[in-house]
Amino acid sequence: MISPKPNIARLNRHENTALDRADYLRLDKNENIIGFDKEIIDEVLSEVGSHMISAYPMVYKLYEKASRWLGVKKDCIYVSSGSDGAIKSIFEAYVGKDDEVVTIHPTYAMYYVYSDMFEADLKKVRFNDDFSLPSGDIVSAISPRTKLVCMANPNSPTGTIIEQDELLKIIDAADRNETLILLDEAYYGYYPVTYLKYIEGFKHLIVTRSFTKAYGLGSARLGLAVSSPEIISNLKKVRPIYEVNSFSVLLGNYVMDHPEIFEKQIALFGEGKKYLLGELKRMKMEFLDTHANFILIKTGDKLEAQFIAEELKKRKVLVRAGFDERPMVDYIRVNVGDKGQMKVFVESLADVLSSIPALGKGSR
Repeated sequence: MISPKPNIARLNRHENTALDRADYLRLDKNENIIGFDKEIIDEVLSEVGSHMISAYPMVYKLYEKASRWLGVKKDCIYVSSGSDGAIKSIFEAYVGKDDEVVTIHPTYAMYYVYSDMFEADLKKVRFNDDFSLPSGDIVSAISPRTKLVCMANPNSPTGTIIEQDELLKIIDAADRNETLILLDEAYYGYYPVTYLKYIEGFKHLIVTRSFTKAYGLGSARLGLAVSSPEIISNLKKVRPIYEVNSFSVLLGNYVMDHPEIFEKQIALFGEGKKYLLGELKRMKMEFLDTHANFILIKTGDKLEAQFIAEELKKRKVLVRAGFDERPMVDYIRVNVGDKGQMKVFVESLADVLSSIPALGKGSR
């Protein structure tokens, strides 16, 4: 048996669930679960022809559209398979064995995976138990030895943000130390603040975006990175021969051409979130509102959080629980949908809590 590289052998990756989630209310993976109107689906499918299926993808069309959409030059854009693909390309192009990577903790799982995959020295700045983050500690952690800083804003799984003044101090510290800084804006739209305008002023800044969240294209696996032409040219050196497939090109171009879809989705999301938070207050459940498309609901402890998740699953509702790191361990994470979807969740949660009178006493 041929063994993989030792660092790969040590990697522990979770398998994608074998559960057919189509019959469930999917509140566990931070997807946009509101969906698209049938007329939109029909219009998109009308563009699928024999040539599109059999020919290689025309990714250049996506670059041209994204350039106009974002207001940046084409040579400042790198299209990728999800923002995850852009993040991996950053590691491939710039991070090697024993290079120092700084990130907050807990945060997006793939920062840890890629740090292990490319044998980086990962330095973590931890959240406090009240979900506050000592941004000064991040600045202090950055030194000339640091190769890359990974910052998700809003962050997942906490849903928190770093305010602009503090984040600009972090970006400035990275720039002064000749350190790359990845600013992951996967949840842009739910949090309508972007740092794209700082690309020209900070030569080491890379901003990534995803079409999965607010734009609802989870299946397309489409994302992009925006940075200086020099950095983008290096990311393109490690790209696959075609960055994304033809369906990603079609869907990405379509949503960029139809901003009204995005606006409708955000409005429905807002109604659903307002209803959900109101009901949780009525139920006297302690929760953390976030800047992403999910909220966090506090339970008594980790076991209680997992129990609630399992009981909701029996009722065809999926949520996320089982977090191993503070301050997340005693929370369930709930994806927010429209008002109708949130009513289903609230009724299911109330049923779980009422079925066991003692349950939830640590959170109410």
